[in-house]
Amino acid sequence: MKRTLKICLVVLTILTAAFIGAVAYATTNSSYYGSLRYVSYAAYEFKSDMLPAEWYIPEQLGIYEVYEYQGGAWLHIAVDRESEPFPLQEKQPIFMYKDKFYQVSADWATPAVGDVPKIVRLLPDQYKQQQWQFPLGTALAVGWIFTGALFLKRRKNN
Repeated sequence: MKRTLKICLVVLTILTAAFIGAVAYATTNSSYYGSLRYVSYAAYEFKSDMLPAEWYIPEQLGIYEVYEYQGGAWLHIAVDRESEPFPLQEKQPIFMYKDKFYQVSADWATPAVGDVPKIVRLLPDQYKQQQWQFPLGTALAVGWIFTGALFLKRRKNN
């Protein structure tokens, strides 16, 4: 029993230290917590009697995902900041999407609660990096509880 307890303590200590290091690394170096690589903006339909003098296609602006709301009246655009040619919210460029012109808004996109799964798809790196943390953390917690039970059982026998 004493040997099993020591083995459990050593293994769990090493695994916990590795887990904490991995979580800290993922948190400080992830696209979500670190550089905020992916961002979501709002874009509204551009309404004017004249065609815009300067306009872009979504790829030129670093837009990699587009979701339509209210029948295309406004868009939720996901932008890879590494591909963003300039601060889109400051310049508010006009781009063509499905044969309509849209202008990036200075406002942040805030979709309805029912659209949260779309947000997860918009920012894949953020979600994927956090998926592994909960099951591994739970397994470590169960291991520590098991080791604590072994310790209490050994203590009770002595």
